[in-house]
Amino acid sequence: MMIKLLKRWLKKYDEWCASMGLTPENKRSCVPYKKEPRDDD
Repeated sequence: MMIKLLKRWLKKYDEWCASMGLTPENKRSCVPYKKEPRDDD
C-alpha cells in the first residue's frame, strides 16, 4: 500500500518537473545549470 502511494506521488512529481522544464538533463534545478569549461591544455 505504501509503495503504491509513493510511486503515485513520484509519478506526479515527475510530471510536475517536466511541466516546469525541470528535467534530469537540467539537474531538475530552478536555476540554469552551467557546465564547467574543460581545460584542453
